[in-house]
Amino acid sequence: MSAGRPAAVHRTIRIALALVAVVVGYAGCGGKDHSSGPSGSGNDLLVALNASQNDGRTVRWPSLPIPVFLNGIARADEVNAWAASTGGAVSFAFVGSPPAAGISFRYGGGEDECGSTVVDYGPDGRIAGADVEVVQSVFRGPQCQRTVVHETGHAIGFLGHTSDGGLMDPDGGNGDITAADITFVQLLYSMAPGTFVGLGERVRVPLGRTGRRSVRIVDPVRR
Repeated sequence: MSAGRPAAVHRTIRIALALVAVVVGYAGCGGKDHSSGPSGSGNDLLVALNASQNDGRTVRWPSLPIPVFLNGIARADEVNAWAASTGGAVSFAFVGSPPAAGISFRYGGGEDECGSTVVDYGPDGRIAGADVEVVQSVFRGPQCQRTVVHETGHAIGFLGHTSDGGLMDPDGGNGDITAADITFVQLLYSMAPGTFVGLGERVRVPLGRTGRRSVRIVDPVRR
């Protein structure tokens, strides 16, 4: 301690610095820019890429298996990559027409993206539907990485992107479903929809939305 400076002043400075750290941490996690995202543990991803879109409450399909309409576009093994990698934390049932509540694939989008997914859900955290668009001319090309598997990840609860070099990065990274991705899905589907998991140690800010909610995640081509 420097001479002549009261202990109370030092305590005040330490408290002020701690508050600044909390505020900076909140600002870094609460944004809506999906061009990049966090890396870290499955729990970190659960908060940042899922619950933060629903006032701190989990967003997931309310029951399994999840109906999926492949529409002659996706393959069952691509969708089932998530069931296999997570040890059955999620499962899928393939249907012959677009389900009232399920995942549906179709062609759409522009040449600058591999695909996009719109996820509809309620404030109770129950996903009501997921509409996946892929760009026919490019989604299986070298400029896109495992597009169907990536978009299925969004459809089951990744409401944003990671930045750890794996499949759920914006451009699909190295194409691998990472250990953090697996933990994220296992955690998410071990909890009831709408479970409050909070925003870490940060102040919870209500989003002020009521009724049905929707998020669209766009996945660009590699540059």
